[in-house]
Amino acid sequence: MNVKEHSHLRGQNGCLGFFYGLDALLSAYPEGGLPGEFFINGKTQSIWIWDATGRSWYDTNHAAPAPFFGLVTDPSTFSPSVESGKSACFVYVAGEPGTYVFPALKSSPAITVVTDSAAIVTLVWDGAAWRSQETPVPLDDLVRPTHMYRGTWARDVDYTCTNGIADVVYYQGRYYQVKQSVGHTTQEPTATSDWEVVPRFHAVANKLEMLPDDVMTVDGQQAIRITGGDSSWNLSNGEIRHLETGTFLSQAGELRVAVKQGEIVISPVQNAMTFARDGKRNLIIDWDVDGNIRLLLYRRDENGSNQLLVLPDGITLSKSNSEGAIVGSSRITVDGLNCNLKLWSDTLAEGDIYVDENNFLKQKRG
Repeated sequence: MNVKEHSHLRGQNGCLGFFYGLDALLSAYPEGGLPGEFFINGKTQSIWIWDATGRSWYDTNHAAPAPFFGLVTDPSTFSPSVESGKSACFVYVAGEPGTYVFPALKSSPAITVVTDSAAIVTLVWDGAAWRSQETPVPLDDLVRPTHMYRGTWARDVDYTCTNGIADVVYYQGRYYQVKQSVGHTTQEPTATSDWEVVPRFHAVANKLEMLPDDVMTVDGQQAIRITGGDSSWNLSNGEIRHLETGTFLSQAGELRVAVKQGEIVISPVQNAMTFARDGKRNLIIDWDVDGNIRLLLYRRDENGSNQLLVLPDGITLSKSNSEGAIVGSSRITVDGLNCNLKLWSDTLAEGDIYVDENNFLKQKRG
């Protein structure tokens, strides 16, 4: 799949711009967003942010008043050209709690905004004066760096926080991440200010490790995807599925493989391997009551079925009627052949062995 690179500059609050509807945004950014990114949705007239946890776009339901003119990147230098009698609005994303001052607004004293959390700040020029509106949004997880879990802290390893990815370690019962302001460190987490405690985190990893007795839960709305080359596996809702072929391990523990004209099933429930077509089992490989492996092959039609049973001590051919009752069978073992022969009055084909009217055994020739 070809994807477009993000064209915005990182560090400028992550606004992807104005799009009319989510479909328009996805056509430009099919790979999704990055932590802290958002866009103005003209169809809903609201701000949508990227949910890094759920990997989806989230409507904040915070209105983007028209006419939307742009994004504030630096409150200290923000000084837009506005006209008397003409409305305009601008948006600033405060990524963390704090005090934000907009000192350079024309025709107005400085505006100070104090937030207790991450917030979307809307500055509105009504044609005569400026006013501000703040809406808290759950950006804490989105503006944090993505994490690379490095396991238990080890001495003399250089841990880093670069390019938006922070190393996380486990040390003395707690998780720590390298601070963004530090960049890298070899210091012990509890003996330096290079680290900060992480109560929970989302990780990018090349190996997944869990503490003893820990359990990972994936519900029906989430999935773990493992991709290598052109092959992808999804773990979701109790199933493991190969996306390219449809092969999957079901909730019942059955391995199911779709083939051109049917399905192959390895089932711990049936203790068998089956080849099925049109919902009917055509070949079964399992064990009999004595523990011998057996192979059972069916060929069905409107009149019943023909069956081939292979066991270590012999081969049995049988025919059943439409009700499933056996109407004829033949058995081949190392000791000989036990079967019903055709009669001279039956329809015979070249090479058939049959019993004539005098009870002699013959073979049809010509």
